[in-house]
Amino acid sequence: MNRKVITVLGLTTLIITSISNTLYLTKTSTISYQAYKDGNTDNLVLNKILSDNELKQEIPHMFNYASNGTQYDPNDEDDYTTNPNPEYITNGLYSMEDEDGVSYYFRGAVDNNNVQFGEYESDYYVYQDSDDLYYQSLESCQATAYKPESCTQVKLASTGDKMYWKIIRVNGDGSLRLIYNGTTVNHPEFEGDISTSNSVGVSPYNLEYNDPKYSGYTYDNGTDSFIKKEVDTWYKNTLGSSSYDSKVLGGRYCSDSSGLKEETDYGFPDMGEYKLFASYDRVVQSMTNYTKNNEPTLKCPSTSESYGGSYRLKAGLITTDELVLAGENPGVVTDSYLNPGENGIWYWTMTPARFLYDTASVWDGFERLDDSDVYYGDAVRPVINISTEGMTLTGDGTIDNPYVLEEVEPTNSYKGKVTIEVGSSVDDIKAFEEDLDLSNVTWTVEDSSIAKIENGKIIGLKNGTTVITGVGSDGTSYEIEVTVISNPITSSAVYIVIGLILVLLLGTGIYVTYKVNNVIDKE
Repeated sequence: MNRKVITVLGLTTLIITSISNTLYLTKTSTISYQAYKDGNTDNLVLNKILSDNELKQEIPHMFNYASNGTQYDPNDEDDYTTNPNPEYITNGLYSMEDEDGVSYYFRGAVDNNNVQFGEYESDYYVYQDSDDLYYQSLESCQATAYKPESCTQVKLASTGDKMYWKIIRVNGDGSLRLIYNGTTVNHPEFEGDISTSNSVGVSPYNLEYNDPKYSGYTYDNGTDSFIKKEVDTWYKNTLGSSSYDSKVLGGRYCSDSSGLKEETDYGFPDMGEYKLFASYDRVVQSMTNYTKNNEPTLKCPSTSESYGGSYRLKAGLITTDELVLAGENPGVVTDSYLNPGENGIWYWTMTPARFLYDTASVWDGFERLDDSDVYYGDAVRPVINISTEGMTLTGDGTIDNPYVLEEVEPTNSYKGKVTIEVGSSVDDIKAFEEDLDLSNVTWTVEDSSIAKIENGKIIGLKNGTTVITGVGSDGTSYEIEVTVISNPITSSAVYIVIGLILVLLLGTGIYVTYKVNNVIDKE
């Protein structure tokens, strides 16, 4: 073979081999990192509730029935109820979307949603009038009582008395929604003594009543109803002036004043001079023989009315939709956890119900769902929303062992990714973006045949991916996803072979061209 051809072949071989190795090294030899830090975002409160309760599925037509399986029967003039339907006896934990995500609510005769949160830091007094109504201040009692001079001071709670609550639901934002249940964990009974009840007062919802707006929690674009003033006063004088205030969120509350229409516009029979709010259409389809299903919602309907609306408050009241979710139903006696027994007392919701002739009414609950004219005296059961950030639950929610909210020490977790080569190593700290002290971390390797960690070094052993986890002495957790790739020195042989094949093919072509040209020149 001509020396020129040999030279060309040699140079070509070297060039192609060099290019092959350069391409490989460029692609694989750079160690890459991807690190990020996670705070402890697990909702320990929700996790505890989910671990203590089987999450159940809603069944079709479920809200046409009370949680004890009974149903209002408008055709039965004597009883107004059907016999319990075993298929519709529903008790436990269920879920539904609210405005912030998935909400988990309790329903029926559950006995494991008791919570102790807060306490009375001083003796707390309310004011009783001659009609056995109880107000948060002497001023509100005297402004309302038939005989103002009859208002007398009555002790609601003593210094150190614990506050007990029932869990309504875990909100979609992870906070815990609670309704007041008194100073004892068991279902308190009223028996004419406010201190034994599950309420903080008994009062009208509003003092004026001859306009639909007086069914709103607020009206005239911001005027507080009488009941709102009572709730706000109780909160301000108790939790609001204590260290517990920092744990109470400005939560979502809804006074749904939307959809005020003639009853016939909703498909209800003509009851004469009635106007119904949209809430009536959602939860009283029994009056239409269930031509539609009852459909409670946890999303506050939009309204442009000057009364009612959606609020962010430290304390408020339960909604009629939440009562239906809890297991109450119009016209039938239920066994909901909200029902304290035959000696209980009706309590207000914050949901407008209807306007009859010249009187506004609001939904209330107790043994069944009903509505009351706003000037009646019903019990006041505050509702609050508790932040679960940095909190956990102890206990099991039962009467003997109620849940208690406790703070947990915040911990951090760090996660990272690293790619290294077989036989090479990298400092473990380089898997993270921060300058961490990893000297007191105990490491565990998922697959020790792929990688290992020794003396602060991650070492690649063979191709593959594994996870190295660690726990620091302070409880901080670490996780590193390690990908090990082939070393370019050993793998370059493959590229050399490929290069040689290409050189041979190219060289053959050059040689053939050379010979042909020589033949042509000779001729």
